[in-house]
Amino acid sequence: MKVKTIATFALLAFVVASIVFLVAKDSKRSPAVAASSSGPAARAGAKEGGTGHKIVAYYFHGSVRCVSCVAIETLSRKAITEGFPEDLKSGRLEFREVNVDDPQNRHFIEKYRLSSQSLVIVEIRDGREVRWRNLEKVWLLLDSEREFIPYVRNSVSGFLKNT
Repeated sequence: MKVKTIATFALLAFVVASIVFLVAKDSKRSPAVAASSSGPAARAGAKEGGTGHKIVAYYFHGSVRCVSCVAIETLSRKAITEGFPEDLKSGRLEFREVNVDDPQNRHFIEKYRLSSQSLVIVEIRDGREVRWRNLEKVWLLLDSEREFIPYVRNSVSGFLKNT
């Protein structure tokens, strides 16, 4: 009985330490990444005031993120930044990380019907959102970078073809 109690406490200590580690890691994000999730661009969302045509890839997450959630962001960012460097540089494509736990970003939950961390591709034309797609398969493809990267790139390419 004593071994079971010790094992329970050891497991509980491990879980608590893991949560503390993740929260500490999240709070040490670089200022550029933190700004992208709560700055004016993130708050503006699809209410872009300008003219023209662009695609925005939003990675939506909460304040506390699991290993899978961080991996989805990492792979999504990699797929987009390495796959579309010229589109990003020109402003035709943007990648925005948004914390939906921040009060100014909660409206995205209903707008895009978010139920978990998500990658959503949005087309904005003349300052108005014209279409969007939640890439729900990111959760299914998480364990296969070989499939994840093309899935994201093909989805973004489909939106960029109309610009």
